[in-house]
Amino acid sequence: MTRTQRHELDDQDIDLSSVIAPDLLDPRVSLSSIVHWADSHAVRLALMTAVDFPVNDVPMFLVVNQLSYRGAMRPSDLALALGTGRANLTKIAHRLHDAGLIVRVREPSDERSVLLALTPRGREIGERIMECVQRDLELLLADWSGEDVDTLKRLLARLARDTWKVPTPKGYARSG
Repeated sequence: MTRTQRHELDDQDIDLSSVIAPDLLDPRVSLSSIVHWADSHAVRLALMTAVDFPVNDVPMFLVVNQLSYRGAMRPSDLALALGTGRANLTKIAHRLHDAGLIVRVREPSDERSVLLALTPRGREIGERIMECVQRDLELLLADWSGEDVDTLKRLLARLARDTWKVPTPKGYARSG
């Protein structure tokens, strides 16, 4: 049976094909593939091992990773970026604090607000994450011409910038 054939289940026709055509030149297919690869549990565990993350806790790793890319953040913004609730993020933050990887600091522009920031030990781990990701990216692009790499960088930056043009639901955290 091919994926485009129909299958009868409970007196219903079920289409087994994907909703989107598997066109490798369709940017939706490419972006989905990249995001799902980067977001996969296996890739995260491999990266945690490669950087010698001190605890086997993926949510803790994801917070350190986000803070490494974005810098200090409000807990509510970090929870939105990670797709989790504030209560869950509070628990993760406590574990990270106990592990010596983050601290809570007052936000300079608003004394009522708190930011989560990496400690020096957390920054060291963040630097290892960035080095590992850079090394992996260099391996992926090793066979690309310098012109192709420059074009990719320019177009990805443009795509990231242009995402701001798309209306987003209330409470959705932008990554820029």
